[in-house]
Amino acid sequence: MTTPALYKRIVRRESHSPRSGAAITIAIILMLGLAYLGVESVLAAIGQPPLLLAPETLVSSTLSAASAPVPLLVAIGAVAAIIGLVLIVVSFAPGRRGRRGAASDRTAAVVDDRVIAQSIARTVSYAGDVDPDNVRVTVGTRTVRVDVTPTSGRAVDRQAIQDAVAEDVASYDYRPALRSTLHVSKKGKVA
Repeated sequence: MTTPALYKRIVRRESHSPRSGAAITIAIILMLGLAYLGVESVLAAIGQPPLLLAPETLVSSTLSAASAPVPLLVAIGAVAAIIGLVLIVVSFAPGRRGRRGAASDRTAAVVDDRVIAQSIARTVSYAGDVDPDNVRVTVGTRTVRVDVTPTSGRAVDRQAIQDAVAEDVASYDYRPALRSTLHVSKKGKVA
């Protein structure tokens, strides 16, 4: 495997979450269900009373489900379809961690979104002459939202902040790329 391909693979591994959590949950549910059926079968085989339902009762009620009321069957089918749809979406949707990566020919870098948010908050604080406690930055999948609450009685240079944020975000070479939005509160905060 070439070095750039290896770097891209490392960045992908660190920025995407694995599906093991969902797979383990489904496996545990299936194991519990099968263990329950096994316990009920053993209890029926040795002539003991069932815990919940005897295997014969469970099979006969499953086979006679077609004679149940239609709304009940529709509700059960809808729940099963929703569970199936959720499992399909979880299996195909990309699991994202709060990280971004950049890979070049010589190195790979993975940066947490909180680090990016802190850097942008510091940039906004310096560019707008705003107290760092009055700046809140949220980094999403493709967007950076900057919320500034000015100190009461002091004007904030919105254009200077916007330019500084745009320059800072443009300097990042991370994938996926980021777009920034700035929101300046109409109400001030007492310092």
